[in-house]
Amino acid sequence: MTASQGWTPARIYNVYRIAIACVLLLLHYGPDKALLGTHFPALFETTLFLYLGLTLASATLDNRRHQRAFPTWAQPAALISDLGMLTLVVHSNGGLEGGLAVLLLVTVAAGNILLRGRQGFLIAALATLSAMFEQFYFSIHAQLSSPFALTESGLLGIAFFMVSLIIQQIAQRLEQTERITKQQQVAIERLEALNQQIVQRMRTGILVFDDTFHVLMSNQSANNLFDNPMLGKHLPGSLTSRFQRWQDNPLLPLPTLRVSEQSPVLSPRFAQLDTGHESLTLLFLENTAQVAQEAQQMNLASLGRLSATLAHEIRNPLSAINHATDLLLDDEPSPEDQHLLQIIRNHVTRVNGIIHDVLDLSRRPKGQAERFTLTALIQEVTAQWEMKDATGSFSLHCQPDVEVRFDRNQLIQVLDNLIGNALRHGGTPCTVTLRCGHHDRTGLPWLKVQDNGQGISEEAMNYLFEPFYTTAKDGNGLGLYLCRELCHANQATLDLEETPKGASFVITFAHPHRQFQ
Repeated sequence: MTASQGWTPARIYNVYRIAIACVLLLLHYGPDKALLGTHFPALFETTLFLYLGLTLASATLDNRRHQRAFPTWAQPAALISDLGMLTLVVHSNGGLEGGLAVLLLVTVAAGNILLRGRQGFLIAALATLSAMFEQFYFSIHAQLSSPFALTESGLLGIAFFMVSLIIQQIAQRLEQTERITKQQQVAIERLEALNQQIVQRMRTGILVFDDTFHVLMSNQSANNLFDNPMLGKHLPGSLTSRFQRWQDNPLLPLPTLRVSEQSPVLSPRFAQLDTGHESLTLLFLENTAQVAQEAQQMNLASLGRLSATLAHEIRNPLSAINHATDLLLDDEPSPEDQHLLQIIRNHVTRVNGIIHDVLDLSRRPKGQAERFTLTALIQEVTAQWEMKDATGSFSLHCQPDVEVRFDRNQLIQVLDNLIGNALRHGGTPCTVTLRCGHHDRTGLPWLKVQDNGQGISEEAMNYLFEPFYTTAKDGNGLGLYLCRELCHANQATLDLEETPKGASFVITFAHPHRQFQ
C-alpha cells in the first residue's frame, strides 16, 4: 500500500494502540472494583495515560508523513516505546500471570509487518528480554525458591520469534504479490490504452451493447455517424431489428441502412463478445461507399499502370490513323467517303480523350486547398458558361457569407462538369439552379446543382459514380467519378439528392476552419 491510501498497516496499528489504551482504562475505571492494574494502580494509570498520549502524538505524525520528511528511526522508536509501556502495564497488572503479556505478541507481529528483516527480529528479541526480565523480577519479589525458573517467559519468547518468522514470510509473499499485481496492472492499463487508441482511430464505426440494447461503448467513427454520441443510449430501432434478424440466421446478409440524415449508407455486422460475466454484442458499421471507393481505387490503380504502359502503343496507331484520315480528306473525297472519314476522326479523338483522362486520374497532382467565398466563384463559373452556351439559363440562390476550404481550380473543374451535365440532360428550355448555404445541425457549407430534366433512372443511380459508366453516346463515364474523387481529395462529399424533378447533386464541404493534412 502507498501512503496515499487510507488504511495503511501503520495507521491500522495506531488505531489498535489507541483502542487498547482506551479499553484498558475503561476496565480499570469502569467497574466498581478494578479488573486490571490492582497490583500497582498508580503505575498502571500513569503508564496508560502516558501510552495514550504517545500513541495520539505518533498517529498525528504518521498522518503528516506524506507532507514532510519523516525520520527513519521514528517507527522503530515508537515500537520500542510500546514494548516499554506495555511491559510496565504487564508489571503493574501482576506480571505474566496477569494475562496481559499477549499484548506484547501483537506488538511483535506489528513490528515485523512495519519494519521487516533484522529490525523486526530486534523487536521480538526485546519483547523476549522484557518477558524474561519481568518473570525474573517477580520471582525475586515473590521470594520463590528458584528465581531462574523462566519456562513461561522462554515459551513466550519462542512464540515471539515464531510469530516474527511467520509474519516476515507472509509479508514477503504479500510484497511479491503486490509487486506482481502492480506490474500486471501497468501492463493491463497500457494494453487498455493501446486498444482504446486503436478502436477510436478506426474508420469503422464500433458499438458495444448489452441484452437490453443499451450502448456501453462507442468509438469516434460511430459517433460521427449519429446525430449525438451513442454512449449510454438505446440502440436505434433499425439496428435492433437487424440484430434480431442476425440472431435468427447469422449467415443471412443484412440490408444496408442510414442511421441519420447526414450519414452514408452503412452495412451492419454483428459479433458476440463473451466477457465471462455478461453477454455483450459488437456492432460494426461499415461505410459501403467507402468500401466501394477503396475497391475502385484499387481497380483504378491497376488501370493506371496498364494505361501508362499501353498509352504509347495505342497513341502511335491512333496518330497514324488520324494522319491518314487527314490525307484522305485533303484529296476532296465524295460526300459519302467524307462522312465515313469524319466518323473515323471523331472516334480517334474520343479514344485519345479517354486515354488522356485515364492518365490524368492516375497522375492527378495534390490539391492546394484555400479558403474563399463560394458565391463569388459560382458567379465567375456561371458567367463563363453564359458566354459560351446560350441555350440554358442559370438561377442562383446563394447566401453571401458561405465560405469553403477547397482547391479553387479543382472546384471549378467539378462545377464545370456538373453544369455541363445539367445543360446536356436538362429540359427545354434548360434551367440550371445553383443553391448554397449551411446545414442547420452541423454548420457545414453545401452547394447544390439542379436541372429541370427528366432525372436519373433508378438503374443508373446504382452505377452513377463508377468509372466508365455512361448513358451518353459520346461520353467516357469519367466525369462524375472524377468530380467525386476531387471532392474526397478536399475532404468534401458529392452525392445525388432526391428531388421531384430533374437531377440534383449536392456537395457538402468540410468546415472552412479545418486545416487539411
